[in-house]
Amino acid sequence: MKRILLLIILLIGINGFSQKSGKFKPGVKIIENEKIEKYKKPNSILFIFKGHTHSINYFLDLKKKIRKTFKKKMKKEFKHFKLNFNYDLNAKKPFKFDLDKIPSKKYNKKEYESVCHISISDFRGWDNQLIKNRKQNYNLNVELKDINSNQLITLKLNVNTYYTILTQNKNSSKLIYKTIIEN
Repeated sequence: MKRILLLIILLIGINGFSQKSGKFKPGVKIIENEKIEKYKKPNSILFIFKGHTHSINYFLDLKKKIRKTFKKKMKKEFKHFKLNFNYDLNAKKPFKFDLDKIPSKKYNKKEYESVCHISISDFRGWDNQLIKNRKQNYNLNVELKDINSNQLITLKLNVNTYYTILTQNKNSSKLIYKTIIEN
């Protein structure tokens, strides 16, 4: 009788405390999107990527996707739109090959109507041993400010990716464009 009772309690405990299996779907979701009421789309933007030097490949790919999205969506307006990128990446002991990839050209913030800071936070990865099926989740933080450093837009994207964190850059760049230019 005691064994049956112990078995029932054990089964209830295992079922009650088991982890819920949620589906991992790759994609980008907007977590936070705040914009001031008198927002007017800028005519020039300087994007500044902030973070660890080891993230340089991610930021170079994101730069390429952002530039491509702006060029594709703006079409003829893009010729008169000023869009550039700075890299504010640092580490205590950076790898030399990461430092070699960081573009050395720096643009002056005062020459742009808006400055957009982009950084990664809350990075989590699992199933690293599976290579192609490895999963990552992180937040992409986007803050658009005017020349006087007044906050114009705060955008936080939650990104789920397989294999490498680069795989959702296209979707991220579309949401960045849509928030800054279209809305």
